[in-house]
Amino acid sequence: MRDALGQRGEAIFIVLTTAFHSNSGPIFKPQFLGDKWQYVDFIVELVGAGAAVPYFFVQVKTTREGYTKKLNRLKVKVPQEGVRGLASYPAPTYIVGIDEIKETGYIVSANGESLSSMSSLSTMFPINKQNRELLWNEVNDFWRRYHTNSLGSQFSDSNWR
Repeated sequence: MRDALGQRGEAIFIVLTTAFHSNSGPIFKPQFLGDKWQYVDFIVELVGAGAAVPYFFVQVKTTREGYTKKLNRLKVKVPQEGVRGLASYPAPTYIVGIDEIKETGYIVSANGESLSSMSSLSTMFPINKQNRELLWNEVNDFWRRYHTNSLGSQFSDSNWR
């Protein structure tokens, strides 16, 4: 049951992130990394960003337990080690909570704002058209500050033409 729930949540995440943003299609290209990755489930590339390919990492948590009564937060849990591990990536990282019954998802940043465990997830940021666009811009702005082609590698091939 647990594997089936997780797999359904990952599939719902793919559907939510690859929804057509316009007639041109989706603005994200998610790739599942497999069960061997300790902290991240997906690398997600931005579509249409130009010559560079900005990306971010996502950990997906799925539940059928609903929401807290007081603050309407999705009942998913992420241990402190998982939050710290996700925040240790030098890239934009997010936790996505999936309500498997309603087939909806919510996203929160995991970039070090809080390094404590999480017992429920905010529902302030549903994965919808507006937030997909905000996310695309946030990640694109993050990577625009870096010029990855400027790495001075020890392994350069001087005869590569």
